[in-house]
Amino acid sequence: MKFTLVMTICSQMYATCMPPLEQDYLYETHFDCATVGYLRSFDTLNKLGSDRVNNERIVVSFLCKPSLDS
Repeated sequence: MKFTLVMTICSQMYATCMPPLEQDYLYETHFDCATVGYLRSFDTLNKLGSDRVNNERIVVSFLCKPSLDS
């Protein structure tokens, strides 16, 4: 079974989320998908910067969705 990474960026300050972003890439294992999810979440927060993340209380969540194509 392969997995698709789906990420969501939310602002807890404004109680809103961007539409989930689903990648086209399929990961061979749940472990691979989850590891990339944590790394991409970390990178996203760093790119947004501490001021914006703190002011808007931004959080990133993700899930590894089993792919129907695998």
